[in-house]
Amino acid sequence: MEEVYKSIKLGYTAWTMISDLLYRCPSCGGFEWLDHDRCVSCHAQVSLVSRSHLSINGDTRPISYWYHKTLAFDLPPAASGVILKSGRVRLAREAQQGLYKGFSGITAIHFTRAPVDTGTLSLKEDSLGFSGLAGPIDIPFQRLTSLTIESNTLIVISRDHGPLFFDFLEESGKKWEDCIQKALRRFHQPESITEFYPRLRLEKARRKRPAPAAGHRQLKARVQRWFPRDRSLFFAAVRAIARPLIRRLFPVRVFGLENIPPHGPAVIVPNHASFLDSLILGVMPKRFIWYMAKNSEYRHPVLKWCLRLANTFPVRRYTIDVLGIRNAIRVVQEGHLLGIFPEGERTWDGELLPFRQGLIRLILALGVPVVPVGIAGAYELMPRWTSSIRPSPVTISIGEPLRFAHIPSPKQTGEDIEAASTLLRSELMRLKGERP
Repeated sequence: MEEVYKSIKLGYTAWTMISDLLYRCPSCGGFEWLDHDRCVSCHAQVSLVSRSHLSINGDTRPISYWYHKTLAFDLPPAASGVILKSGRVRLAREAQQGLYKGFSGITAIHFTRAPVDTGTLSLKEDSLGFSGLAGPIDIPFQRLTSLTIESNTLIVISRDHGPLFFDFLEESGKKWEDCIQKALRRFHQPESITEFYPRLRLEKARRKRPAPAAGHRQLKARVQRWFPRDRSLFFAAVRAIARPLIRRLFPVRVFGLENIPPHGPAVIVPNHASFLDSLILGVMPKRFIWYMAKNSEYRHPVLKWCLRLANTFPVRRYTIDVLGIRNAIRVVQEGHLLGIFPEGERTWDGELLPFRQGLIRLILALGVPVVPVGIAGAYELMPRWTSSIRPSPVTISIGEPLRFAHIPSPKQTGEDIEAASTLLRSELMRLKGERP
């Protein structure tokens, strides 16, 4: 398989990867840098070795190495107060689209995105500015509360405008996310930023001591009974057919299935390298895994129907979703397996991302066994920067359940969250076959 990859020339898929992820030349830092197989500024020679390795001037390294080289460059100097100005951008706002009802009383508001304008986005030293046909929008950094990206859509939340979705039609949205993060870090110096979403958090906001509040010992959520059954015969049949088919297509090796509790609540915690992670892992155990899924995945009626049968529930990951947390509690208190990707999103470069503090807090507050799962090889199968699938061996290693101390949310400190995150991270890296 590796020999086949080595014969790949820079084509559409490679261009997509390089323009979206390596939006600056890793050698000289120039933007709009790639012309066929070389940098237009420093003339560095580029060749794609595989989906996880790139060669520049004969030096073959993992994509993650070149991406970190790209990140190391500083922001360009501000010309007339503007650091970056985008090409054409489509602006959308959040809109409600009815109520979502799932099995075991799952309920959520289904949100969609309504396009409202087209224009350009500007990054300044202390703000973002959008210029469109309907008029300008100014977003001071002091009022910005969340920043993340889904596909090529930058999601910005401010106290003044709520969620704004900027879909980049001519360039990399990842470039804009990274550059805005750098500008935000510079703006908030000397205070450091620990997280950009679902809420922008500063180091000084970390709780040093347990809160004096009582209660919250047992998390409970009211359960409605419109869909009391926890599975459908249709999806059970699909799982039975998909299991051997997936093993043959990719192929997939699974170790440690016996470590998944045969009954009772537990949290399944895998790393997230590919769009197919939840599908591949979801069909292997005998029990169903209830996954959190992006709210945007439920826009199409057919996909929404399939996701309901697959026992998923929607979450707005770009903000603190109270209904999503309640649904996670419902799943656990009904005795099911809850699937959580602690990174909160798929990795861009194959490396394990920082864990979301809110998800670690939820795990500690639930107080149920936590099953770590390391997935290796899925990045080659379908990395985030492409929509195409290339067969590649995948190994799933399921570790023994971890039992964290049950700490109600008000009693959790930054130290508790960091300790749990460190232990879980080391387990996932061990199961993936990587050094911590």
